[in-house]
Parts: sequence; structure tokens; C-alpha cells
Amino acid sequence: MAQADITGRTRILGLIADPVAQARAPAMGNALLQQRGQFGSFVLLPMQVPAGALGEVLAGLRLIRNFAGAVVSMPHKTTIVTLLDELTPAARLVAAVNVVRRTADGRLIGTALDGEGFVAGLRSAGDEIAGASCMLVGAGGTASAIAFALAAHGCRSLTITNRTAAKAAFLAARVCAEFPDVQIRHGAASDGAYDVAINATSLGMNAGDELPMTLEVVERSALIAECVLAPEMTRLLEIAHARNRLIHTGVPMLAAQIDLMLRFMGVE
Repeated sequence: MAQADITGRTRILGLIADPVAQARAPAMGNALLQQRGQFGSFVLLPMQVPAGALGEVLAGLRLIRNFAGAVVSMPHKTTIVTLLDELTPAARLVAAVNVVRRTADGRLIGTALDGEGFVAGLRSAGDEIAGASCMLVGAGGTASAIAFALAAHGCRSLTITNRTAAKAAFLAARVCAEFPDVQIRHGAASDGAYDVAINATSLGMNAGDELPMTLEVVERSALIAECVLAPEMTRLLEIAHARNRLIHTGVPMLAAQIDLMLRFMGVE
């Protein structure tokens, strides 16, 4: 990154998350800006924001006139919703946000791209959701976006499981209300086989994390997909690979979104 490219006219983009040390969005976003000859006009910086400080940080960002927007990651995707001035229809539907744009008058507008990014990432690897039997672990912001996207793209069935069962039930009810033709259930994984089993929790980021799904589910699933970005090969994926399951890392989901995120933040 050439310091000479950063000037007083540079517009700042951010990644709001905690932790941020493992984050890939800054490197991927800046690489795309450089490819397009737009690095220097914009720069994407990591911003480590603890959960309790999110409101104060957003209040400050509203006042920074050359702040253009930010990618939003764990643990802020759902809590940020009530702190913004406006949500796109997609963000209202999933009740989560993963990118924010600042308008010229300091208003903050949020949208949700995780779901479409996940499906696009699968398609880039030659995998389709239409007609698939899916299991989703998680009920937070990322999981919510993915659940709605799976239903929108025609999955045959969707099982949602989460450590807090009430959250899984709530998400399942919302998706069912929007897509009544999709077979949706919540709770423990069923005894049947899955075409795609997805980890949409943060489990796997740390070496000592428990597995987000049982070995039995891994054995009964054709494809194991991750949303964790770092490490790229989580313990879940290593186990699935050792059992000759197809695997899909979290990186294609982010890669599919980077261009959309930059556009939403005002990078033409």
C-alpha cells in the first residue's frame, strides 16, 4: 500500500468488527480498489469496535465528512440495526446489516448482502441451491441473511438449529412466513441426508472451539460449507475433508460481496 496515494481527499471506508486481526475484507477491498485505479480516492481500514462502544463509534462516524461507509462484521450485524437511520428492504427482511453507507448529511443507511454473497459463492464453485436439502447452524445476522437467501433461491427444505432454540424458532417462523412453499423446520438436525450443511456461527475462529455440528451430520451431508473466514480451513472443514465430504470455505462468500459492498458505500 503506497502511502503517497493517501491524500487529504481520500474517502475512508471501514470494517467494523471485534476482533479484526483475522479480517480479510480490508486486504480484499483495497486490492480491488487498486485493480480499478481507485485506491487513494478510497481506502478501507479495519476498525476494532467492542460491542459496548458501537453506538458511540457510529455517532462519531456520522461527523466525519470523508467517512463513506463500512463493512459490518461479528458481533455487530444485528445490534447495529436499531442504531441506523434507514434500512434497505433486504436489511429489514433479515433484521441484520453487513454494510453501511454514510450520506452527505451524516445519515447512516444499512443493507444486508451476506445471503446473496453466500449463494453466489456456492455458484462460483459450481454448486446450486435450487432443490437442495439444507441445514443451517446459527440464527444471528449472517445466518438470517443466508436462511432467507436459501429460501429465495429455491432450496427444497431448510433445517435451522441454534444453541438458543428460541432464536432458531423465531428465524424459522420469519422465513416460513416469507417463503411458505419451502419446508422449514427448527431444532436438532433430522435423521435424513442433507445436500448442504452450513456453519453460520463464529465457532471455528478459535482453536479450542467446539464443532458447530455433529460428526453424524457431517457424515450425512454431501457438502459442508463454512462462513468463518479465518482460519480458512476450520476444524470442521478439515474433519469433513478427511471423511471425503465436499467442502466450501467462507472466502468465496466475502469475495462475491466485495464489489457489491464497495458500490453500496459509494465506490462507482
